[in-house]
Amino acid sequence: MRRFLGRFPSALTSVRDARDWLGQRLDLARVPESPRHDALLILSEIATNALLHDPAGRGGGAFFVSVFMYANCLRVAVRATGGPAVPRLEVVPADPYAEHGRGLFLVNSLADTWGVERTGCGPAVYFTLEWEPPQRSPLRQRSEPLPRSGAVRREACGW
Repeated sequence: MRRFLGRFPSALTSVRDARDWLGQRLDLARVPESPRHDALLILSEIATNALLHDPAGRGGGAFFVSVFMYANCLRVAVRATGGPAVPRLEVVPADPYAEHGRGLFLVNSLADTWGVERTGCGPAVYFTLEWEPPQRSPLRQRSEPLPRSGAVRREACGW
């Protein structure tokens, strides 16, 4: 497991910085292209909502991005510093002519799971993504011993 925490100023321009920050970490972990793209899009939506709807979101505060990466899954959470109020998350059909209102629809469509969690420092909105592990080449030598008969091996994502 790899764990990262980023802190960004409460400004809409910081959403791009958070996306770039996450992209670098996903590249280091060799996350495949499709979940990488989805994670960056979902982070943009959640961070933007945190800034637009948080009382301290437009100046003076900050938002935090925490990332937990496993072999074939990741969990990302965004928390603003605006206080203990739990955000109300509701996916609603967007007006086709409206400028806003599609963010949570995208999050709901792309994330394997998502929601709100209470933390010691206030609520956070999180999402998870999972992907298939890369296929091993059949010609490649196995670097670890086979499990004994009856043993079960699992790689848990932790949620």
